[in-house]
Amino acid sequence: MPYVIEGAYVIRQEQLQRCSLVIDSNRIDYISEQADRYTWMRMEIGEMIVTPGHVMLDFSFQQPRTFLQFKQYVQQQLIAQGCTTLLAVCDVSFESQLAPALQRLRQHLLNSPIDYFIGVKVPLRTLTPSLMIACRRWKVPVIFVEMQENDMLHSVPWHWIAEVLKTYRPPFVPYWPNGSRTKKQEATWRKLLAAHHIPFIPFPLQERTPLSLDVLKKIGIYPQKGDLRIGGEVDYNLYKKESVSRLVAETPIVDYDNHVPVITVHKGRLLKAGNQIYFYPGFGMERVIRAPGMFVAHLQ
Repeated sequence: MPYVIEGAYVIRQEQLQRCSLVIDSNRIDYISEQADRYTWMRMEIGEMIVTPGHVMLDFSFQQPRTFLQFKQYVQQQLIAQGCTTLLAVCDVSFESQLAPALQRLRQHLLNSPIDYFIGVKVPLRTLTPSLMIACRRWKVPVIFVEMQENDMLHSVPWHWIAEVLKTYRPPFVPYWPNGSRTKKQEATWRKLLAAHHIPFIPFPLQERTPLSLDVLKKIGIYPQKGDLRIGGEVDYNLYKKESVSRLVAETPIVDYDNHVPVITVHKGRLLKAGNQIYFYPGFGMERVIRAPGMFVAHLQ
């Protein structure tokens, strides 16, 4: 049944706006400062803040879990924090492992109650043009590159990799085990990939923390997920207003470390209400990115 979220404080495009949202058939049909002409049921949320449903990264889903373990982990580590979309990652040590690793991860996520994207993590030594061709074939939207302190970034055939990436451009994300990176290695990473015009994110991404809109655009998850927009799916969180502070007048900062959402909705279905968390096995689905970085943001 259509309804209107009335006069809400909404975070859109990382800015705080006062507006009403018209919801119809799991789509945001209209966003405006006023929605008086609509006669549908209205939902008053008072002084609460509406944020998009969070997209979170997690490397742990390639490890087998029983259904009960899977359910408890997703509820406690993801849904409880307002996550409505998962970026799951599988390890690939050699090119021949890519297809089997993707298939195993898909099997593990069949019971997911939230939507998910699938990326891969590979050692630096595994980066080859042929691996990039395989990633293109399987529509892998993001590649995490694992580096050790003594790895030589100049040994990678960046030029040939850049040639392969001209038709499908998944960004590379650095991954240092246990945060073991050096400033020199980090600077070399940025310099080499920028010089070869390879899409990349310059810094490591944190697990189980909402990914920023800029990162979502770089990967291509936005506009499918990560923002409240006309035509978008109904994924949102409701926070108490004290969860939000301002870095500057126009930039709202939600304190995700110290606050959790009161309400979480995924594709129009209630996932969390207070301390009650609901689990719908298989309600989530794999999302595919056909063109990573179409709405690209340049990260520094």
